Amino acid sequence: MSPLPFFGRGKFRDLAGQFTLNSYVPELTLQGLVAGVDNIHPDVFLSQKFTEIARGHLKHLIEQHGDVQQLARVQEDDPFGGSPYGRAHVKHDALPIEIDYPAEFKQALSGLQLTSLRHARAEDDIHLDLLCRVALIKFLRTELSLQFTQVLELCRDNLKKRDERRLERQQVLVRDRFLRFQVNKRQVLRRVAEDVLSTMADVERETVASTRRSLFGDREAAGYEVLANRLIFPDSIADPFLRAEHYALFGAFDRDPDLYTRVAAVAKVFLQDMGVAKSDADADGLLSVPENAKMLMFSGLADESSRAKAQRAITSAWLTALEEAGIADYVVAAYEVVPILADYGAIVSPQQLKCALILKTELKRVEEILQTHDGRSLEKLHLASQRVRTTGSTECMRYAARYLIDLSRFHRDVRKMQVLESVLDSINLLNNVRLRELSEINGTLYEYLLPEEEKPVESRVNDHVVLKADIRDSTFLTRSMLERGLNPASFFSLNFFEPVNKLLPKYAAEKVFIEGDAVILALLENEGQRGFAVARTCVMAREMLNIVRAYNKASTEGGLPPLEIGIGIAYQGSAPLFLMDGANRIMISEALNLSDRLSACHKRARRHFRDLNSFFNVFVFQTADEDAVAGAVEDFLLNYNVGGIHLPSAAFKKLRDEISLEEFEMELPMPWGMDRVHFYRGLAPVGPGVFHPILVREGRAAQVEVREFRFLRWADHIYYEVCTNPELLSRVERLRGGLSPAASLG
Repeated sequence: MSPLPFFGRGKFRDLAGQFTLNSYVPELTLQGLVAGVDNIHPDVFLSQKFTEIARGHLKHLIEQHGDVQQLARVQEDDPFGGSPYGRAHVKHDALPIEIDYPAEFKQALSGLQLTSLRHARAEDDIHLDLLCRVALIKFLRTELSLQFTQVLELCRDNLKKRDERRLERQQVLVRDRFLRFQVNKRQVLRRVAEDVLSTMADVERETVASTRRSLFGDREAAGYEVLANRLIFPDSIADPFLRAEHYALFGAFDRDPDLYTRVAAVAKVFLQDMGVAKSDADADGLLSVPENAKMLMFSGLADESSRAKAQRAITSAWLTALEEAGIADYVVAAYEVVPILADYGAIVSPQQLKCALILKTELKRVEEILQTHDGRSLEKLHLASQRVRTTGSTECMRYAARYLIDLSRFHRDVRKMQVLESVLDSINLLNNVRLRELSEINGTLYEYLLPEEEKPVESRVNDHVVLKADIRDSTFLTRSMLERGLNPASFFSLNFFEPVNKLLPKYAAEKVFIEGDAVILALLENEGQRGFAVARTCVMAREMLNIVRAYNKASTEGGLPPLEIGIGIAYQGSAPLFLMDGANRIMISEALNLSDRLSACHKRARRHFRDLNSFFNVFVFQTADEDAVAGAVEDFLLNYNVGGIHLPSAAFKKLRDEISLEEFEMELPMPWGMDRVHFYRGLAPVGPGVFHPILVREGRAAQVEVREFRFLRWADHIYYEVCTNPELLSRVERLRGGLSPAASLG
């Protein structure tokens, strides 16, 4: 049934046309954020100092509003209480330190938000500050219930200690307070939430809002509007005391005629019938703007203007809609019950008390409850009930007008809260140290710290180089040494792994991990840092080979087998990722797989070049799958790498960016005969004033018939080898002359 009188629906459409109404659809989006460790939600870490202060502040508020300061702070030498609320005495080094939690919390909250704004401005991304605000709300929502539970457990433990020591003094009073604290959980949490919201509003008004306008202007103001909401804490939407105090006392149960959702539905139909909304969605947007309700409803002032007459007519129609829905009496009672909540609300639920003002049967039931409880006076209850029954039409119109305005405010905040809830669920608030470290090393952590906690700015990793050194025929070596009664583990360790470890500090490299027959190292290059990562890795690789050669000479003289290794160097133009294995971090990078392939030596190639005597140690062959269907030939690369350093094209390109390379050719003997070999020569900086020459050969893969390794043609694949043959290096230096360090750096 339409809420408007059948005889005036068109008239009301004309009257409503005098008013310009606005629509509001709450919106809060966090754009451009990187997913965290779970690959779904952004990871956020809040200042440890702030969280500690906030926890202490919430704890003290709960103790104060729960009236359990004495029981929560009981000491062995002071069984009946600690310091008064607001200033907690904390013993440190035997001296008491006074902490003013309200002031500390306000200062920390302000500092955290101001720092967040400055960082967001530096990145020119206001969503970073919105993320901080959302994370703050999520933390406070979670911590509020946790701190209540902790205070409750502390009181319970201290109460047991009192019983054990048989402290009879004030025992009954303390037990009564503890029971009331348990029963009044919702009221305690509501008062604490109001205190916290008040502090947040003060900080916003005094410092944060003006700073945000200064840095960003009015950008993304709508997002911050969603965060300004009295309902942000759990249970706020359903709290009847909060509704009664700040909105209107809507129904709480499905059977209540004035259930919020029913009243909102009546209001939206009313707006559509007036012609100001074309659909339920339009009406929802209009109902979310309290200023619309204020504009449409009668103010109660004596005014004969056409606008005031239209407001009176619309308000009368709204009252009629409420009456037809059976809500009008509940509207009056919703406001008349508020003054008596302080007297009876702790014993009878607000909703039951409201119904008692309307229904005689419910009034009788409430009277019995109150008289049974403590026999308190029922005078205020009877007076309120009488006012509801005798309210005149003019007063009913005023109540109806106020009801629509309060409904609109509540509806707006509920809609805002629904949006905020989805955003709260979309972020991952980290409090685990390992997860925080994992997210941080992967560059996915959004960290919000107080100014005094901020570390010196560390430039992030832009790219990295991975080196893998793989021991050839390690299985055969191990077996042969064991057959001779020798220890292969100590042999590998002394001749390879330990010497390599000593190189790491020199080249600022780090060990990724060690396999049984291989070691993998990495050099990370930070933003804004010219670290010559590929050049330094090439020099380090050559030094590793020189060390192995030196140990091989001593080993062969002692009758031990020589070590042969192959090295692959891969470059990736982005930061590596990491996962955590307990306290250890494990690198994830495409460069790891590539370095593994580059350091490998194919058995067929090894057999073919068993007696190779060449200046070079790296060759690449390409074989065609002859069984493949024409037009879909799949090519395979076969590497030969014994005592060599293999570079892919991406790593060589980075090397050319790092240092200046002289390009030249020389005719040299190759496995297939004399050939012109393409070289690049430069100097790599290793330390202050320390430069090492680098010689790189450019090679082209040969396509071969795989069974006999018969040459077919030259392939398109280009590879590079860092030359290490001492005779070749000496010959090049004699022929080309020395290089100037200044001229060699790119």
